Amino acid sequence: MKTYHESLFSKWSTLILFSITVIFFLLYFYQIIVGPIGTDPAPNWFWFVMAVFMLAITINFRRLSIRITSAGLTVGYGIYKKRIPWKNIEDRYIDEASAIRYGGWGIRLGRVDGRWRTVYNVIGGPRVVVSLKKGWIREVVFSTENPEEVMKTMDRYLSIH
Repeated sequence: MKTYHESLFSKWSTLILFSITVIFFLLYFYQIIVGPIGTDPAPNWFWFVMAVFMLAITINFRRLSIRITSAGLTVGYGIYKKRIPWKNIEDRYIDEASAIRYGGWGIRLGRVDGRWRTVYNVIGGPRVVVSLKKGWIREVVFSTENPEEVMKTMDRYLSIH
């Protein structure tokens, strides 16, 4: 059976995170070249470490990846992925709620209707909710540009598992 793969580039989150990265690098170079920032300056290494850390965060969260295979569903940003085997999927549906409910883009954790939910969200676009049979996280929500195709592909795999 055919696998499904989708990779969503999050231009707004990447722009925001990259801007913060640039600011930290500028502060680092400013303090080295011009002099201390403020009356009680942070050490040079702090600005450099923060810049490198933000660069790593920017690279990791620039793409949301969705993969549907015979083994199950995998969704996540960079190194933060959730793998869900077909035997643990109870239900799935297209999320009709406002994106504001999740508090922004990225990875979110919260309770909705008494169930713990992990959200892998990009700014804008529809989302799919996957209900799980077991685990303390009982729902996984992810953004997708093709919710109907995701649902059809999941239906095909769920029908044989």
